[in-house]
Amino acid sequence: MLGRFGRDAGSLLGLEIAPDSIRLLQLQRRRGRCQVTAWAVEPLEMTAIRDGWISDPAPVVAALRKAHQRAGSSQRRVAVAMPGSQVISKVRRLSAGLDDTQIEAQLLAEADQFIPFPLDDTALDFQVLGPSPEQPDCVEVAVAACRQSHLDPLEQVLAAAGLQARLVDIDSLALRRVMPAAAKVLVQLEADRVTLHAWHDGPLPLRQELRLGGTGAASSTPGSIEHWLTCAVQGLQVDELLLAGAGAADIDVQALLQERPALSIREVEPLAGLDLTALPDAGALAAASASMAMACGLALGGLR
Repeated sequence: MLGRFGRDAGSLLGLEIAPDSIRLLQLQRRRGRCQVTAWAVEPLEMTAIRDGWISDPAPVVAALRKAHQRAGSSQRRVAVAMPGSQVISKVRRLSAGLDDTQIEAQLLAEADQFIPFPLDDTALDFQVLGPSPEQPDCVEVAVAACRQSHLDPLEQVLAAAGLQARLVDIDSLALRRVMPAAAKVLVQLEADRVTLHAWHDGPLPLRQELRLGGTGAASSTPGSIEHWLTCAVQGLQVDELLLAGAGAADIDVQALLQERPALSIREVEPLAGLDLTALPDAGALAAASASMAMACGLALGGLR
């Protein structure tokens, strides 16, 4: 979670602005269970998103309005994600016993050591992970920072659609919430890119990205996605690969298994354990399950 948006999260709409669609999902806690109360997918012009971010606001605003209307939710506060490629994530070691205000002050004082952009253009958030294994008198703190100038246009687009960003998450961390605890690797497949999210030692993920549809050989060679994934997971000690995103059903599983025959590959199930009984179109949501992984992870992060 980043900056001023990460401080006041309630039961929010999980919102993904994907390259080909707007995806919304809302959860509520009822009788000890998480229930899906609203969802929507609204097509989006591919030219509206470039390099993972909004390049043409007008069609995005229009699609956001339609998606919110289609979902039928009265909630206008949303949880959204930043691409991990636009966020600086570090684990810092600080003295134990500091309160949140002191931690923030120390991180800001040391910001020039790990943040490569001006402090006055920085949105920063942190989470205390726990005692340091190496230094018992210290705690480890996960820090995330991005440019405030990247967040402001997003806030403006949401405001134009009648929505308000209340939580800004990192894409990898949102997806981690819909993965089984034992799973370590998830591959997100979208129209413009393939992203590998992998966890090894520590709380921060390894993130690799293959952009599609460009002029490079990787985007034009048949089977290049499968080849890239084979290379990306080659050095990972992993026996299961989860797939998410709108393109999850399109991956050539057999091509991957030729190189890693012991590797289990399946679509992630973000709706597992969620109550869908309040939805008249639960079957349609279940059919789109893998593409709703990010929106679901964001909605989970927006629950209190």
